[in-house]
Amino acid sequence: MYEEEDEVSLLDILVVVAENLKVLLLGPLAIGLLALAISYAQPHSFLSTSILSPPASPQTPAQAIAVMVSPLVLDRVIESLKLSEGRSLQIARAGLAKQIMAAVGKDGLLRLDVTANTPVAAQAIANAVIDSWLVTTVPQARERAELEARLAYAKVALAAVRTLMDRLMSESTANLNKPLTRGEAGISMVALGELQARYFSEVLTIPRTLQGLARDVIVQPPTLPTEPATKRGLTALLAAFAAGFSLLLWVFARQAWRRAAQDSKSAEKQARLRRSLGFNS
Repeated sequence: MYEEEDEVSLLDILVVVAENLKVLLLGPLAIGLLALAISYAQPHSFLSTSILSPPASPQTPAQAIAVMVSPLVLDRVIESLKLSEGRSLQIARAGLAKQIMAAVGKDGLLRLDVTANTPVAAQAIANAVIDSWLVTTVPQARERAELEARLAYAKVALAAVRTLMDRLMSESTANLNKPLTRGEAGISMVALGELQARYFSEVLTIPRTLQGLARDVIVQPPTLPTEPATKRGLTALLAAFAAGFSLLLWVFARQAWRRAAQDSKSAEKQARLRRSLGFNS
């Protein structure tokens, strides 16, 4: 009995498909051809990819991404490459932001993807984005003044600590027969050693911070794409598949609705549904 019901169900499905075969074949074909025509009407899109390894300071990778799509960087890129083309700066900025995609991978590296209508343009924009972003890592006037003051203080303090350490070493050598003085000198030497390490670190790191990041953070320079980023044939195929699947669902839904209308209880519910939607029963 169950085998019979399964066979009938399968036959019903085949009948529905056969009755709507033209729609199920011609519909996706038309949608696919339309998608293909639209894709050919649009210009090619080329993708240039670069990989960066920004340190945690002065900007974290997440902060670097936010800065890359901010007016601080976009405006410099638009000006350097003359991308406004008679448009307002705001419109040009919005268009350029859509061409830029940046993300941080699990390895901590920043991936920058830039799309454009030509391979050369994609690579040029990617390089301009990186260069403009590197400029933002250079401290501004107020921050620069503070860093320079810290650097000057660290240099003076480092020299003073070294002088004091030399004096304590001399005193410790001269007073070897005084354990208390020797112990106090040892404690002072430890504290001074920590101060020396801190000031020495500032003397090394502050000059690098003043210079900003350099292009050595680039792990992979922007590539020059050789193939379009979007495959027109694949786009048409996906559109046809989506249309075919949607039409198939619509065909079975329509068939189920018609069958439900043959049942008195279901027909009553359908009538109520039509009335609630404002259709005449």
